[in-house]
Amino acid sequence: MKDVTRKTLASGIGAALVSMVSPVLMAATPTTWTTTIDPTISSGTTGAITFNDWGYTGPTGVGANDFQVGSGFDASRIGQVQHVITNNPDGITRDAPYDAYRELTDSTTSSSPYPRANMDGAVNFYQWAYTTPVNSTFSNMQIDKAGNYNIGKSDMSFGFYDVFKYSDTAGIKASTTKDTFFNFQPYAISDAQGWCGSVLNADPNGVGIMAGQVTFDFAMDVYYDYGTNPGTFSSTQLIPGFVMRSYGDYVVTTTTVEGVPMNFSGSAVMNNSNPAINPLDANGVVSGAALDPAYQNLVSFLGAGVVPAGVWVSADSFNPDGSRKMRTDSNPTTGASGQRWDVTIVPAGTPGAVWHSNAFGGYAFMLRADGSRTLDFIAPTGHSDYVSTASVVPVPAAAWLFGSGLLGLMGVARRRRSS
Repeated sequence: MKDVTRKTLASGIGAALVSMVSPVLMAATPTTWTTTIDPTISSGTTGAITFNDWGYTGPTGVGANDFQVGSGFDASRIGQVQHVITNNPDGITRDAPYDAYRELTDSTTSSSPYPRANMDGAVNFYQWAYTTPVNSTFSNMQIDKAGNYNIGKSDMSFGFYDVFKYSDTAGIKASTTKDTFFNFQPYAISDAQGWCGSVLNADPNGVGIMAGQVTFDFAMDVYYDYGTNPGTFSSTQLIPGFVMRSYGDYVVTTTTVEGVPMNFSGSAVMNNSNPAINPLDANGVVSGAALDPAYQNLVSFLGAGVVPAGVWVSADSFNPDGSRKMRTDSNPTTGASGQRWDVTIVPAGTPGAVWHSNAFGGYAFMLRADGSRTLDFIAPTGHSDYVSTASVVPVPAAAWLFGSGLLGLMGVARRRRSS
């Protein structure tokens, strides 16, 4: 068998990674894709991130390394429009427990102050943990009839990462809510593109096997929490080519240049599926056994990566006086408006490009979010190139304008029953 290698941004798991390698296999065969961390662009961090795709493929067989179907998104052929809003985690997904560390004081000790933490709807960052905020939203998620996603950056709105809601999976240590010292405000800095498997179902609003993935660049403004929100601004981290998926298993096995391990794992939950039931058959292939009407239109996303040491940004990311060009976004958690850097990541060698260093370069992360999906529009002429649309009542096109938003997470994880 022949090996295939996809370079950094094609892999979509962050810019601090060097490649994804996998044997060429037939469709529906579970494939594990390995992304090797390049220490020269990840502040010395080494290791790998693996992704098992469960053998799931989308329209025309697109898979983990594909971010468009055919020639890409066609705005003249919209088949569906939807939005997703994040929910509180319900604690029943199949993620392994995680020993989370207290920031700064205990991050390198052998004993964990938050052992066996339930990571449902939570974020791994370095050796720390955060709970994904509710009400983060992806709005106006357009899907053309070929199955291509298109989501504008202004339609992706993230909540503010401020706390970790700890629950011991063994029931030994008391549950608590930790007010974290490092706080994060994620926001998209590019439009998202990808593919969605709902075009393979006659009823895109029904209880069927549906999953997909999108990729986009995002930023995280980091704050020091001295008792007020958002706290004291620290720095902005820029991460290109992040991928969120609603299928598959991730395993992150990484080590910082100082020798600190950053190891965690996570499993997505496919749309319309009971998170307590394994969706795979004995061969590791998606079987549909977990489909459950009680979980209809409950969605989840999961993604992982490593913050790169830095990236190149366009000259027009700055004002004539050298200050950052800003934009105003609302925060779905608080409803307050905030200033975000209107920045664009560009390839090295781009005329006028400026180097931006990430203060948290080399830190690995895994992003999870659970959410509720609402289908706002189904084209009267049919939603798909592959199947006939079932008899459904189209939602008025005015519902496209739901607002702005996204899965509240930096990116991504699983689904469950809404609170």
